[in-house]
Amino acid sequence: MASPAYIDIVKRKQAEQQSRIPQEWRLKSLPDESVTDVRHIPRESGILSTREIEITETFDAVELADRIRRRMYSCHEVTLAFCKRAAIAQQLLNCLTEIFFDKALERAKQLDKHLEEHGLPLGPFHGVPISLKDNFNYTGYDSSSGVVALCFRPAKEKSSIVSVLEDAGAVFYCKTNIPQTMMSLDSVNLIWGRALNPLNRKLTAGGSSGGEGALIGIRGSLIGIGSDVGGSIRVPAMCNGLYGVKPSAHRYVSQVGSEFIMPGSFGVGLSFSTGPIATSLRSCELLLKVVSDGKLWESEPHVLFSPWRTLEFKPRPMKFLVLMTDLVTTPLPPVQRVLKETAAQLQSRGHKVVVLDDPPKFVKQLHGLSNKLMSIEGGAWASDLVDKTGEPKVPWVAPRLKRRDPATLKQLFELNSKNEELITQSLKLWKSSDGQGFDAIICPVAPHPTPQPDAWNGAGYTSMFNMLDWPSGAIPARNVTREDLEAPLGAETGTSWDKINRTKLWEKREGYLGSPLSLQIVGRKFQEEELLHAMHVVDEVVSGTRGAAVRDHKL
Repeated sequence: MASPAYIDIVKRKQAEQQSRIPQEWRLKSLPDESVTDVRHIPRESGILSTREIEITETFDAVELADRIRRRMYSCHEVTLAFCKRAAIAQQLLNCLTEIFFDKALERAKQLDKHLEEHGLPLGPFHGVPISLKDNFNYTGYDSSSGVVALCFRPAKEKSSIVSVLEDAGAVFYCKTNIPQTMMSLDSVNLIWGRALNPLNRKLTAGGSSGGEGALIGIRGSLIGIGSDVGGSIRVPAMCNGLYGVKPSAHRYVSQVGSEFIMPGSFGVGLSFSTGPIATSLRSCELLLKVVSDGKLWESEPHVLFSPWRTLEFKPRPMKFLVLMTDLVTTPLPPVQRVLKETAAQLQSRGHKVVVLDDPPKFVKQLHGLSNKLMSIEGGAWASDLVDKTGEPKVPWVAPRLKRRDPATLKQLFELNSKNEELITQSLKLWKSSDGQGFDAIICPVAPHPTPQPDAWNGAGYTSMFNMLDWPSGAIPARNVTREDLEAPLGAETGTSWDKINRTKLWEKREGYLGSPLSLQIVGRKFQEEELLHAMHVVDEVVSGTRGAAVRDHKL
């Protein structure tokens, strides 16, 4: 009996990837499974020079761009440093898919020449390497999205966001790992294997932008492009202790220029967004500004005219709503505790905080409706692609990606009507009893800390904001402590999701110790500028950083 077609394709694809990592960048030996935190290995590998370690470990994307502009580093040496570190990261974490280091190094030389001849950079990201989630197109390379049938189908043109960032001086050098069909919050597929978490390889790196999270977590990149239809930027940011922003849909990029994300491939009513994951919040903000000013509306049919608004935020007490539960899954003690701590810290700084322990019932309905909208097409698009080469579904996808009848026109009408009703009701969350309204909402990214692979328990805390199309972002708060693990559980909700959370996930709580806890900050639709300001304010409070003048920052 002949082997399924996918087996040979996978072998050829993996061999192609291996051939693109220079022999001198190969690790002499790989750590065994007992080594869970591998962030130290790149600097100890002997592959990176002292200067390359400095370049990759000392700065964020904003400061690195400034140093390139001031000729303290050349574009070529910066790109070479990150290519090397990305190669090391791949060997440790399976975080890459397509590799084009040679092309990146050639572009870096051209950018050095430009700076030498003109004295001015192309744009704000001149010479800064930026990594790219696999589903976005880069000319000459696949966008397989974890599906074997999409291998060896190189893109004929770049995704529009790639072109905009290259116009701003960015250097693209690799694409990053994702789940099979991108329909998972853990990044594993049969082509590339599982992306691992550099902080703790026993925990998930998240998904679907998990390769981005892992690569940036080990500083093989300082900033990367992710996509988000249910949490796929915010979840990897949380898992890897990073910053990530999901903007409003259609302000930054539509579904054009992505091999797998095509009209009809995901649910009607769920907002596909493109945004950054980075080592700093100001790097995320700069990228959003550059893309907003990149005039995507001139080339993409659904992107709105939306130049970045330069706003000055004067010091004043802000008002935050802290959403403690979605009424579906009660957050586990570490998550509850960090929410309450954040509320207290904000109040101690003079901000007004309302803690909502018992939100309106429509919050619970958002979870169920987003799940229905995700499967509205019946799974045929993704199933057809997977079945084309005889590729089996990975464990997380198998029970979820099943062929079913697509929604009828009547059902579609009813779901859309319910969607509009909930969107309207949800606007009430922004209203406070004193009539002032809230500047931002704070809530969990997930009802649990970063779990083991394939154990993520629902995406309700993130997917609700895709359905509402409210911009939101994740910021790291602190790590899980022993006290967190000894705290009592909260009230039961009675749902199956909550039961899994209270049993399967809480029973393995020792594995959470030392893992990052994050906060999700939510803003109003198309008000990314205000959201980023609120994120800066909360980040300053929870982290104590004073890198930029947060209260009166201006970008």
